[in-house]
Amino acid sequence: MRIKNYFLFIFPFVLLLLASCDPSSTPKEKYYSSTKSTNLQLENVKSVSIGSAKYDVASCLKKKPKFIEVTEKPPYTTYIYGESTEKYDVEFKIVDNKVSRYDLLSSKYGTEKGIHTGDSKKDVIKAYGENYYEREDTGATIIGYFDKTHKLNIEFSLDDKDKVGGVLVQKINN
Repeated sequence: MRIKNYFLFIFPFVLLLLASCDPSSTPKEKYYSSTKSTNLQLENVKSVSIGSAKYDVASCLKKKPKFIEVTEKPPYTTYIYGESTEKYDVEFKIVDNKVSRYDLLSSKYGTEKGIHTGDSKKDVIKAYGENYYEREDTGATIIGYFDKTHKLNIEFSLDDKDKVGGVLVQKINN
């Protein structure tokens, strides 16, 4: 049981590491100048948004995280929430005591415009508009939007049936 929990916790991070080594993936920054801006200012999870204080996360979600992972270089902390160890709902990356990124991993939480995991690519485009970029990353199709005014990025990972498998919202440094 302990090994299974360890595997379920570490496996997503190994995939992330492998993804960063994928020569076929295109960095999102390549699309920044050619993609028109979309307003993402209202994106949040239970009123926690990019830039919120780390203390707001537990306060607004009304519970403690299932896991807390501390990374030393570069320094950041990840708060991982979920009802079980088999499936996580949302992760928050905390840098300098503020939320710099979050990932929606289940349909429990949705975007400000009502998109959840399991929704279609067409649903995303209907909600967020035509000003998106599309790229491949570790075999998955990603569609994303930039908010150049508020320095935000949202990406929707799509499965082979064009269904949303996950949503990433993060601060951008352009």
